Amino acid sequence: MKAKEIADIFGVPQSTLNEWKKEGHSKKALADFLTNVDKESILKLYKSATAYDMLVATVNASIGNESKHLGANDIKKLLMGKTPEQPIEKYALDIIKTEALKEEIEDFAMHFKIPMKKVHKVLHYGY
Repeated sequence: MKAKEIADIFGVPQSTLNEWKKEGHSKKALADFLTNVDKESILKLYKSATAYDMLVATVNASIGNESKHLGANDIKKLLMGKTPEQPIEKYALDIIKTEALKEEIEDFAMHFKIPMKKVHKVLHYGY
């Protein structure tokens, strides 16, 4: 990729990238990788690595107490059919049902390889 593309996607300024490219720099391998990978591959990888974050953010945005925030694995277990034991888990499922976008749920399920039939069953018929 070109330096401008790297800056646009990752926010790494060209001057920083040039610094990383110097021999002996701890991030030289990363700079070499970024400049040699094709843009489409990195966008696909980057999207898949971050897509599931949106559902986690949607759930946790409705939970005021940060100590009760759920992680991606907690949500994954719920969507796989784990019976909610804590009120916060039941609340999280309600948030997913009422506030999450279809795309957020689908991206999360795809990332964690949860069959959509299972997700649909949990969200529409309970655990």
